[in-house]
Amino acid sequence: MINTLLYIHIICAFTSLALLIIRGGMQLTGRDWRAIKVLKILPHLSDTLLIISGITLLIMSGLGITWWAVTKFILILLYAMWASEFLHKEVKEPKLSKFILACLSLIIAILLGYFHSNLVSLF
Repeated sequence: MINTLLYIHIICAFTSLALLIIRGGMQLTGRDWRAIKVLKILPHLSDTLLIISGITLLIMSGLGITWWAVTKFILILLYAMWASEFLHKEVKEPKLSKFILACLSLIIAILLGYFHSNLVSLF
């Protein structure tokens, strides 16, 4: 069970990153990514599963609330905030800095999980 949940978490993390890059690239080139239904729905589904699976893994592993888990959660919140500011419909000229910050926060959260998680040692 925990193996499956871990794989779901990893897949959702990379899916979220890929979707952010796709939508960000389209936003920067002026293409309407909102016209593609899957690009409107899938990021929300992936991000939700990412957060739920992460919290569930933390609870199931018995690791408690570690500094890296709290940092990852904060980075995920920052990613969501900066991505929504960059991708918002009413933004006339998207700021590249918001896109870069959103990408960096998600990438750092992924790397933090990879290098500091003790979940891998449970298997």
